[in-house]
Amino acid sequence: MSAECEANVDVLIQGAGIGGLTLAIAMVRKGYTVRIVERASGLSEIGAGIWMAANPMQVFDRLGFAQKIMAAGWTVHRITLQDYKGDILQVSNLSAVAKHFGFETVALHRSMLQRVLAEQLPSDVVTFGTEVTNLSHCTDAISVLLTDDSRITAKIVVGADGIHSQIRQLASLGGETRYSGSSSYRAIARSANLLSPELNHDAYEIWGKGCRLGFSKISADDYYWYLTFDSDPNKSFPPAARRAHAESLFCKFFPRWTGLLENTQSDEILQTDISDLKRLHTWSSDRIGLIGDAAHATTPNLGQGGAMAIEDAYLLTEAVEKVGLHGKAFELYEKQRRKKVDWTVSTSWNIGRACHLKNPVLRALRNIVLRTLSSGGEKQIKKLYSIG
Repeated sequence: MSAECEANVDVLIQGAGIGGLTLAIAMVRKGYTVRIVERASGLSEIGAGIWMAANPMQVFDRLGFAQKIMAAGWTVHRITLQDYKGDILQVSNLSAVAKHFGFETVALHRSMLQRVLAEQLPSDVVTFGTEVTNLSHCTDAISVLLTDDSRITAKIVVGADGIHSQIRQLASLGGETRYSGSSSYRAIARSANLLSPELNHDAYEIWGKGCRLGFSKISADDYYWYLTFDSDPNKSFPPAARRAHAESLFCKFFPRWTGLLENTQSDEILQTDISDLKRLHTWSSDRIGLIGDAAHATTPNLGQGGAMAIEDAYLLTEAVEKVGLHGKAFELYEKQRRKKVDWTVSTSWNIGRACHLKNPVLRALRNIVLRTLSSGGEKQIKKLYSIG
């Protein structure tokens, strides 16, 4: 039988990443008391770039600070998908998308995005250097024990703590990662001069044999770029070896864009294996629930990982407003989100497999299909960018 205990806060969030910060902002602006606990000692300055598409930008607009995100980044008017031989496969006109949804994609540094989000919150909302170690149920709340032996009681607890979520494990919600077969390098090229002025707001993704390169500006001087490649899991390279490996792929498949690597510091090239999370049976247990990668981590092939966490945060807050601070809010939010999230995770996985094809016949067939379905790409974008 659950014990009686009085809640200290309405919402306890573990994780001060993009999803956790957005959820805190949305909840605070609805009048709820919120506490975030974060394992790290401060907001991370580690990271490369991120693309905020029209769906998260709509959320930021509804929360009142979309213009601050735009000012911190660089708008992308068009995304061009190419084969490494130079053949154009698809072009996505984001200026046209903006006419329907109000926003183009904004590219910016991850740390800059986190900073803007944190600035929307009171300074005492986030507690760094601690995390949840135990959860116990009260009658109308959850009692939470932290690593510093302090205790917080919250009406609901939200895990926004990533693909290896501790909250997910403590709530016995399961979770098995699925490795895609690819790893990635991500970095910022500083003071690079790659595109002519009329192309400065374009982004590119170029598919090679078993690898691909993507990039765009994130400021007037800097580019964010990523390079994915087939690899065994957990095969991590030291910085010098990362650079040498990246250089070999650039020279073989992307020689036109070697300036990206030339303007990147070796120790700033991050390596990350590309994985997603196998579908969970449910994202919540009573008053404990999950958002973002903790619930449905996806591969990055649609650029929607952070976007989905931001949508989750907004719609969970809306669900709480409708039904209250208890488990029914998690159930409503999941019901609203499941179809789109499952489609996004599945589609992203399939794109990842398609873009790394090595067989020349299969690549040629793939390219024909992509060119044929260019109008379908616009439909896919609209499906992605609708909030829900």
